[in-house]
Amino acid sequence: MSDDAISKVSQEFVDVRGLVVHTSGSADMQVLPKNIRRGVFYPLQTFSKKRKVLFDSIPLCIEAEREKDVLLLQKLAESISTTIHQVSSQKRAYLHLAAVFVNNFVNHLYKIGADICQNQNFEFDILKPLILETAHKIEELGPEKAQTGPSKRDDSNTIDTHLELLKGNTIHEEIYSLLSQSISETYGKKL
Repeated sequence: MSDDAISKVSQEFVDVRGLVVHTSGSADMQVLPKNIRRGVFYPLQTFSKKRKVLFDSIPLCIEAEREKDVLLLQKLAESISTTIHQVSSQKRAYLHLAAVFVNNFVNHLYKIGADICQNQNFEFDILKPLILETAHKIEELGPEKAQTGPSKRDDSNTIDTHLELLKGNTIHEEIYSLLSQSISETYGKKL
């Protein structure tokens, strides 16, 4: 269910004696009714119906109002993962925001790249070694040192060529321009 539905659905649990938790990264614990024991059990991971994940490596973020409930969530978390963090609703909102950038937005950029490949009769598989190498570099060097590309090099001719190739798709042009500008400004260059 969507994060927006948590408050409404949780109203059905007002007579529950046990601990009621939601698993959202962005919803505050306070969206749950005041008169119940409430908490959060947030797995920091992307889930798809047809893909299994290994829970033992998934960071679990927990929060509860009562210490005994924190301990209960800690015990539950330890039974399925080796990485547990006690995180407040405010901090978890920022963590979820970061996750959207590194997962949802990056995946959408993969989709744009796949569409460009398809339109030019390339298989998306041609990009997979590049994607994997980028992920490995981030693990080894961190995102700042792993950054490469025309925007970091201040290669305005390549950027102009890419923008010309994107003509006719205004949103993709805007995405490319905005990301290029952000990279340039991050590394001290102006486009």
